[in-house]
Amino acid sequence: MKFAKYISLIATIATLLVSCEPTTGTNSGKGESDLNKPTLTADSYSIVVNTPITFTVTLDGADVTEQAAIFDGIEFTRVDNPFTPTVDGDYEFYAVVGEQGLISDNIKVAVTPTPPALPEDSDKANTSFNHRILLVDHTGNTCTYCPNMMTALKEVAEEVVEGTEETENPVLKYHNKYYEAMAHSFTATDPAGSDAANAISSYFGISSYPTLTFNFLTDIKSTANAEVIKQNIDALWKESADAGIAASASFASTSVVVNAEVKAAVENEYRINAWLLEDGIYAPQTGANGNEWMNTHNNAIRQAAITEPMTGFDLGTIAVGETSSSVMKLNIKRGDWVRENMKVMLIVSAKDDKGKYKVENVAICPIGGSVTYDYKK
Repeated sequence: MKFAKYISLIATIATLLVSCEPTTGTNSGKGESDLNKPTLTADSYSIVVNTPITFTVTLDGADVTEQAAIFDGIEFTRVDNPFTPTVDGDYEFYAVVGEQGLISDNIKVAVTPTPPALPEDSDKANTSFNHRILLVDHTGNTCTYCPNMMTALKEVAEEVVEGTEETENPVLKYHNKYYEAMAHSFTATDPAGSDAANAISSYFGISSYPTLTFNFLTDIKSTANAEVIKQNIDALWKESADAGIAASASFASTSVVVNAEVKAAVENEYRINAWLLEDGIYAPQTGANGNEWMNTHNNAIRQAAITEPMTGFDLGTIAVGETSSSVMKLNIKRGDWVRENMKVMLIVSAKDDKGKYKVENVAICPIGGSVTYDYKK
């Protein structure tokens, strides 16, 4: 109950609501602990700045919005209904109903800055997209065995197609088939770690380090074995992806705002997520054994737009050749995160025949720039 917190507001609230009828379902003989709690909802929980939020308040299933006052849950000041936020940020609200001053739980609404414009689609009729797999290395700078995975991934990334080794532009055999992200979740003291990295490793059920996961699959994992990694990439990779991704990203005061669009090559129900990655994080790596390159950590996961569900925000069903977009916000939670070293990873998932969402494609977007649809040539 929030009565202790807001007791100083009750007199004001009672004055504001003096003309209201007693709240339905309450009895004057009931004590404070027995009073029913109203429920506050918003018509959207993620909006762009300067977009109005309309609130609804119910009590015992009845709409009592007209009898309610809406308050800012951080400033404890009354707000209008609808309320239009003029500054981006994370907002909280609660409702107070009736002469008894029944108080709802707080609700949260994420308000994003005005999103950057999406890049122009140069070939709107095209639905032939290059495919990328999502690799996540669950690691830590004090993990003794994690350099083994770093070495294995380096071997996979540097392998070239046979016959192109001595050419001016050797063709990478595997590194153009995936994008990798590093979830530093081994210890809380890791300078490259984050709450998002911990949540992602928890989603995959990671209990031993290092472990490499593929897409959002929890049943396909790899230890530090380059050959096994390549076998899993070969098994998951497709000549053409079911969907493509275009996006733009820009910095706001304390966040990164991402405007992402998905175009379908196969009709399906899709979801989109965004992860904030940071390069160039210096943290001495246990077990590096003189390999200085291991002390600088790239693609470290700093933030996720959403972790429940991990697969992202619903885009609905997208027909072949059609698009659907989503604006997402990635909060910059700590001052030691280096903005100029950040980028955004976009992950699109589609529903399979068992009703589960599986990764269909991945893209990397620079902040302050954009990524266009990666069409096959």
